[in-house]
Amino acid sequence: MSTHSTHQACHHPARDITIVALVSGVVSLGTAVTTMAFDVSALATLTGSGGAFIAAISAGMNVLNHVKRDV
Repeated sequence: MSTHSTHQACHHPARDITIVALVSGVVSLGTAVTTMAFDVSALATLTGSGGAFIAAISAGMNVLNHVKRDV
């Protein structure tokens, strides 16, 4: 191991975006299950899970943007 090693960034944008999309899908499914447990209508379930998906994917993409900018 060198004492003068430099930071080498590993760029895998497709993998990163896939991970964000999968995590968003899991969050959306969890929200749908939780919403259905309260015995609400199908429209409320879809609205809640869709909103959670959009929020999670937006947050994930913002994090990726900041991480890629710092490298």
